[in-house]
Amino acid sequence: MTEIKKDLWNTVVAGRWNPAILTPKGISKLLFKKQDDSPFEVMVPLDAMGPPKVRIDGLLVAANFDRLVIDCVKSDWDSFESSRSYCQKAICELPKTPLSATGYNIRYEIKEPPLGFLDLLNLPLDTSISDQRLDIKKKETRRSIAWKDGFINLHIVKIDSETYSILLNFDRKSDDTENLLQWLGIPIDEIKHITKTIMCSVLKACNESEV
Repeated sequence: MTEIKKDLWNTVVAGRWNPAILTPKGISKLLFKKQDDSPFEVMVPLDAMGPPKVRIDGLLVAANFDRLVIDCVKSDWDSFESSRSYCQKAICELPKTPLSATGYNIRYEIKEPPLGFLDLLNLPLDTSISDQRLDIKKKETRRSIAWKDGFINLHIVKIDSETYSILLNFDRKSDDTENLLQWLGIPIDEIKHITKTIMCSVLKACNESEV
């Protein structure tokens, strides 16, 4: 039986952010309007290669020199809408930040996918390679779909014999703040609709309530 799991939903704004402003305390106070004595959790990477993440109100926020990332602790539509909203707030609170793009990512992990889905991914190229007794260890499928003023980048990866990862990346490249705010402000019902349309088209057998 096919199992569809929501996994790692987030929102990203690419730009020259100032981590000296968006410190953990700055994120809490500037974006979430918390009082100075309000508690929050800070997660520091052990390898010290990335920025700390602030866990607050069901979100994980990380600010680096080139991007602001807001992950959903729980991948659901309410948290996803909240992550987009706080990215909008960050842009408005720091209006002089040079920006280049924004995007939001909806990921699913699919276990035991339906046969219709597998047939779509079984390309003649795979058969030609297998005919030469060569073993294909990893398979990826990518498509870029025009949508509104940007693109939805569809990325399908085979993880193992029974598991696939499907990513929908809603991408809008622009250095115009208003364009990026509009992209982040697309009504959630429209995003739900196009997500369900693409997922059910790809899986060929899909219960819309699962996505």
